[in-house]
Amino acid sequence: MPSRGSYTLSKVDASGNPRTEGCPSNSTENVVTYGGAFKSLFNDGLFRDLYAEIGTSSTERVRSDTALGTPDSGRTSRSNSVGRAGNEVDNLDGTTTITLTRTMSFPLGGKVGTFSEVGVYSTSSGDTFIAGQLIKDEFGAPTTVTILSDEQLIITYTLEWVLPNNSSKISTGTLTDASSNSYSYELWAQPYFGEYASGGTGSTAVFPGYGNVGFLAANGTTQLLTETNNPSGAFSSSLGIAGEVTATSTLYSYGPTAGDISPISFIMPGIYGDPANIIDTVDVLRESNPDGSQSAVILKLLDPITKTDQQSLSFQFELTVQI
Repeated sequence: MPSRGSYTLSKVDASGNPRTEGCPSNSTENVVTYGGAFKSLFNDGLFRDLYAEIGTSSTERVRSDTALGTPDSGRTSRSNSVGRAGNEVDNLDGTTTITLTRTMSFPLGGKVGTFSEVGVYSTSSGDTFIAGQLIKDEFGAPTTVTILSDEQLIITYTLEWVLPNNSSKISTGTLTDASSNSYSYELWAQPYFGEYASGGTGSTAVFPGYGNVGFLAANGTTQLLTETNNPSGAFSSSLGIAGEVTATSTLYSYGPTAGDISPISFIMPGIYGDPANIIDTVDVLRESNPDGSQSAVILKLLDPITKTDQQSLSFQFELTVQI
């Protein structure tokens, strides 16, 4: 799930009139940090407010950074609100691009001096460094912005995210049970948003996902187990090196008391209660629903599994995502 971004700077005087002296007018490309992408995509931070900070370092920001090089104490006010509606483009290749622009400003005279770097954070102090970079001129060379005591600095920050809006087969293999019976399977990753249909406004993501498990028959509509005796679970996510995120589901276990569950052709964790959970069986794609099925993955069993009231069934999903 790649990301990129940029920012522009502007200054105004006490009357709101533009002040162009000492302020580059071009857009500067930034880097979205690994921690910033993880916070945004896996910790419900994609659409939240951000806070800008400026500093005086001359060192390029890289994705592993956790702060500006030499930050100047004090961040901007909260950014303007931002949402999914109107900011999404379907790339028609199984992905969608979300472009989110926020405007933040320091108070008049709140920052005075010459500064060389800009970044955004998830809170007004501490917490996660989302993105940043040195200030650069139109040729890409490091430059500075000078702010006088009767000037106000305004920062307009744009972050762009490319996210899956369709299913994708990511794994195939064979399962073997305690009786040495073999079952061929396919594992399909699902869209990032619960409501993924073009023009959708639901901003709930499948990470962190939680809820019951859906066991469905080959038609993709018949539920084989209701909410009763269906334990709730979730995906927990951890950030590794170089932006590799490992999302691991709860270990789901169904003993003899869960009764007969058969024949199972699809397993999908992360549903709410007993919604319809209709699956497009050709594309192995769950329904688009802001409050219903929000599975991150669907397991398709090419050889359906039968669980009787004399058997137990346990499973766990692990999904690796590059950000």
